[in-house]
Amino acid sequence: MTTTSSDNGLGSPTSENERSVATPGIGHLLLLALIVGVFAIVWLLVYEGGNDLIWNNSFVTSNRWVIPVGVVFFSLLVGLVQKYLHAPTVIDGGIEQALKAEDVATYKNFWGALLSSLLSLWSGASVGPEGPLGFLAVQISQWIAARLKFEKRGALVASLAGMSSAYNGIVGNPVFASLLAVEASGAKGGLAVLTPSLVAGTVGFLLFAIVGVEPFAGFLAVGSVSGITLAWIVWAIALGLIGVLLALYTRAALGVSDRVMSRFKDRVVVRTLVAGVIIGVVCYFIPELLFSGESVIQTIIANPAQYGVEMLLLMALLKPLLLTLSLKSGYLGGPIFPALFASIMIGLAISLLAPGVPLAILVACPAAGVITLLLRAPLTAILLIALMTSAGASPDMLGLITVSAATALLAGMFMQKRMASSTP
Repeated sequence: MTTTSSDNGLGSPTSENERSVATPGIGHLLLLALIVGVFAIVWLLVYEGGNDLIWNNSFVTSNRWVIPVGVVFFSLLVGLVQKYLHAPTVIDGGIEQALKAEDVATYKNFWGALLSSLLSLWSGASVGPEGPLGFLAVQISQWIAARLKFEKRGALVASLAGMSSAYNGIVGNPVFASLLAVEASGAKGGLAVLTPSLVAGTVGFLLFAIVGVEPFAGFLAVGSVSGITLAWIVWAIALGLIGVLLALYTRAALGVSDRVMSRFKDRVVVRTLVAGVIIGVVCYFIPELLFSGESVIQTIIANPAQYGVEMLLLMALLKPLLLTLSLKSGYLGGPIFPALFASIMIGLAISLLAPGVPLAILVACPAAGVITLLLRAPLTAILLIALMTSAGASPDMLGLITVSAATALLAGMFMQKRMASSTP
């Protein structure tokens, strides 16, 4: 009987008849979830601590010229890490691939991914922390699976469990990643997919809660509504459609960024430097566009009149451009917060024109629409927006968010059918 050899990822060949076909048991899942959860907490603290140290100091705030210099410097480092440490990117993927990392990461370039994740987030590029955390969680899980000699199916289950531990912890909900996994897989796999995700995700959620790490849940405390009226339903539908338009605009921007940045081909350092110069110049004039937007969203919500309708809409238009430029240039990050930022700016602009509409509706409903289409996961989008706006405790507000997400989903299906029928 002949055997074939393959690289076990640790530098030595392993024959297939020597490889175990073990799959994760409950003990494996608990251990893996604990390891990934602890890593996620440490990584998040390093990211936030480094960001405060680098950017939130009196020297930077009093010398605006530091913004483009800092952006270009960290962009150069991102490019060098890509070139020499083979850091992963989502250049060849779409918006949703920046979050669903289980299909695009391998543990062999973990150190490149780790450095790229922190440098990308510290660079000021428009990317969020959820994307790289997913990459890193999957890579750690794959490494553990290789050490335990899981078969391919077992390694995929381990990856799903690790990502669930990290995501449920950072989001602040024990079922978020399980719902994302079900939608991402097209509801395939049943309990075989759901069980490890739920077990590991619960561990991650509890670990974050016990340690006291502040999650995304409740991040956008904009109140709620009491009672559903026909007017609020109409607003929810209209705002869902605005979310659709923003999602289409973002996908169009992704195509433009792809065509422009693909001209650099394998000149990865030049590519990130060019992107860094563009981001630095834009953010020199509008510092609120630095990073993914989560650090300034609440400040803008507190006083949108300070910016005015025109500036709010300008920021809403520029943020998707910076997001797609960042992703297609090789920065490692997620799309959720930049997309939220853009949709919230539109909602706040409308609030200045229609002050009688509850702010909760204007913030949550367009966000639900755009996240639904960008991630192609409506239930996940509903849960995420409900968590971030603390709308889960209000059935009325949750209902309006669902109306917006359903509107966006129906509009997306309609456009998909129209494009399919027009294709020869």
